[in-house]
Amino acid sequence: MAGNQAAPGRSVTSKVAAILEAFAADRGELSLAELCRRTGLPSSTVHRIAHELLAHGILERSSDGGYLVGIRLWEISARSPRSSGLRDIAMSFLQDLYEATQQHVQLAVLDGDDALVIEKISDRRAVPTMPLIVQAGGRLPLHASGAGKAILARADPQLQERVLTGPLPRFTPKTVTSGCELRTVLAKIRHEQTAYSHEELVVGLVSCAAPILCQDPLIIAAVSIVVTADTNVSMLAAGVRAAANGITRELRATGAQRPGSAYGTRALRLAAT
Repeated sequence: MAGNQAAPGRSVTSKVAAILEAFAADRGELSLAELCRRTGLPSSTVHRIAHELLAHGILERSSDGGYLVGIRLWEISARSPRSSGLRDIAMSFLQDLYEATQQHVQLAVLDGDDALVIEKISDRRAVPTMPLIVQAGGRLPLHASGAGKAILARADPQLQERVLTGPLPRFTPKTVTSGCELRTVLAKIRHEQTAYSHEELVVGLVSCAAPILCQDPLIIAAVSIVVTADTNVSMLAAGVRAAANGITRELRATGAQRPGSAYGTRALRLAAT
């Protein structure tokens, strides 16, 4: 939305949601002007609602006066029964994979037409990379990332067709932008239970991912690792698959609620940014 004409007729709830959703894109801190531009709301409306959200801890102010998502939002979303399960079960497996590789380890789930990163483990010794690729709350394209491909390969057929027949943005010279070629790649992923992204999203970086399967058995999530392009990533594939299979076994053994929808809520996504 753009301009103040979007404000008339909108409910207070929709205005609050628009302000919160403004943080779900690419910035963790926004100025009043940026919030107005992203929401299409008048500055007086944004200022009034933001002030109320500050009073409730939903938003916070940075040292230079910008607006940040407040910890109160995380506290509220963490109480949802759908926000537990997958992450709790996965953590020990992610930690083991990280200890074995000392590289970026990610847990992602399908959210809309993206892979949403809901957990990551890394430190300064791991390869440098783009913040939104590794931070919880970041999004990965389904066609160009390892985790995204692992998810897409076993996603609902309708979603697959929508992605395969739609535009496939090019991020690097190696990005697969042909639906026919991507279809072949997905078939191979289903056969090998392993997905790769060889500098298709970021030049110099390679990722390897494996799906976490639910009972139906459609994909619900994926575990991935990100390393430099000079690393023999195929040597790490067995460890990535072992982590994904371990999480799958624990989910089935505990009878945990299917997590595919557990992390699709806007509140949890905002709290993770």
